[in-house]
Amino acid sequence: MLKGKIRRQINRLERTGNNDFALILTGGAEAFATHELHQLLRRLKLANARLSFIQDFMFRIGLTIPFLMFAACSLALVGHKYLVSLCVAVIPICVVVLALTQIHVRRNYACMDRSKRLRFIIQQELDRRRRGQAVEY
Repeated sequence: MLKGKIRRQINRLERTGNNDFALILTGGAEAFATHELHQLLRRLKLANARLSFIQDFMFRIGLTIPFLMFAACSLALVGHKYLVSLCVAVIPICVVVLALTQIHVRRNYACMDRSKRLRFIIQQELDRRRRGQAVEY
C-alpha cells in the first residue's frame, strides 16, 4: 500500500516536472533559454486555441441535452415512441461525453486557467533580456 502511494507521488512529480508551464508558474522563467520562451509562447497560444475549441464543443453538447428533452416530450405527445426512446437514450451519452471531455481538459490543460499570468511572466522575462538587465532575487 505504501509503495503504491509513493509511486503515485513520484509519477505526479514527474508529470509536474515535465510540464514547462507549471515550472514557470512555480519557479519563474529565468531558467529557460530565449528561444525556449518564444516556443512556450507559441505553445501557449496553440493550447489556448485548442482549449477554446474544446470548450465550444462542450457548450454545444451541453446545449443539446435540453433540446433532446424537449424533442422527447414533443415526440411523446405526437406518439412516436421509438424516437422518444432514441432521444432519451442519447441524453446519457451526451452526459458521458461531457464528463470525459472535462476529465481530458483537467488533465491536459491544467495550467491554462492561468494563461494570462503565464504569458505575462514569459513576456516580462523576454523584455528583461532584451534590455539586458540582470536577474534580481
